Amino acid sequence: MTDQLAPSRAPSGAPAARLSLPAAGGLPFLVTALAGRIPSSMIQLGLLMFVASSGLGVGLGGATVAAVGIGTAVGAPLIGRGVDRWGPLPVVAVATAVQVTGLLAVLVATTQDAAPWLLLLCAAVVGAANPQVGSIARSRWSHLARRSGGPDLVRRALGYEVAADELGFVVGPVAAGLLVALLGPVPALWVLVGLAVVGQGAFAAYLWTDRAAWPRRTRTDVGTSQSVARLDLRPLLAPMLACLAVGIAFGATQTGLTALNAARGTEELTGLVYACAGVGSGIASLALSRTVRRGSVAARVVAGGVAVLVGALGLAALPGAGGAAAWAVVLGVGAGTLLVSGYARAEQVAPPGLVASTMALLATALVLGVSGGAAAAGALAGSLTHVFWPAAAAGVLGVAAGFGLRTGRRAASVVAPDAVLDFPDTVSTK
Repeated sequence: MTDQLAPSRAPSGAPAARLSLPAAGGLPFLVTALAGRIPSSMIQLGLLMFVASSGLGVGLGGATVAAVGIGTAVGAPLIGRGVDRWGPLPVVAVATAVQVTGLLAVLVATTQDAAPWLLLLCAAVVGAANPQVGSIARSRWSHLARRSGGPDLVRRALGYEVAADELGFVVGPVAAGLLVALLGPVPALWVLVGLAVVGQGAFAAYLWTDRAAWPRRTRTDVGTSQSVARLDLRPLLAPMLACLAVGIAFGATQTGLTALNAARGTEELTGLVYACAGVGSGIASLALSRTVRRGSVAARVVAGGVAVLVGALGLAALPGAGGAAAWAVVLGVGAGTLLVSGYARAEQVAPPGLVASTMALLATALVLGVSGGAAAAGALAGSLTHVFWPAAAAGVLGVAAGFGLRTGRRAASVVAPDAVLDFPDTVSTK
């Protein structure tokens, strides 16, 4: 097995002409997939500010954000499995309806002075019902590449998807903060509900128009190929570790910058400096997808981990705002490199019938990393010299993921019972 960022498994025969992303996927797909992920990027900070601004305290607001993250980590694999089983349209439609209901329940629980546990339960439902638009979009590109045989479609598409995610990470929190600041907590939450309906609804509408083209398992598939339901985790461990490292780096950096600027009395700079990490990640992902055609995936992951480590150590030196922004860009470049390479390797080893499940697992690792990084940095926030240590540790994890890719072997899609994630079938085969 060559350790290269090879194109997705394509039909045999002469390769297809190199298509642009709009030509390959269609402009409606690009636009609606971008609009569909914006609401999810606003939810965590939006709920934090909503709960805190409603007079319930920052502590409960932070617990609400944690509940959303835990719900997302639990729900993402189930969402991915549902997409692989039934196609994305019914899953996105149902998830959006449940998420909107959960947001309205949060509104009622907050305004009616409900017990904190009930508020946290509603927040967990909101996270669990995240439609995972980004993961669905990535699996869509994989299906398109298999169908068209484009030689580098997946590589370019995954770079674009990371940049689109980073745009959401930058725009979403800023928009959520502005809504709460300008409109107040209750009107802001209503706007967030409306954005979820419109953005995710637009993506569902696109999926309706494309429903016939989306491959999904049938009753015959279930009856004749039970082994398809078993996803080998071994070749996914290193990509998941890379995504976990990125999540830890982002979560720890956000919390560390918050603590640093709070101590300096420059809270207004936190969002701007943190956005530089997202900008660096987006630039790296686009550049990598356009300029790198060959070479070792493992080497790129190691380089990404080193960049995260260097950026974190630079931030740990507690520079001024300009220096912090520069080091955040370095950290973001490393994070973008890790994400593009990790998702590309996962797409390579994903069974054709479980691409969405595979992408959802990586998204879960990313979410868990953000929560863990934020919590670890928060525990160290009392000492500013230590608050960026978790981000530095994330760089070390990224390097370890690269060595894992170098020494690991690509496994078969269907393997023995050990080290597999078993999704039991629920469709009757009789």
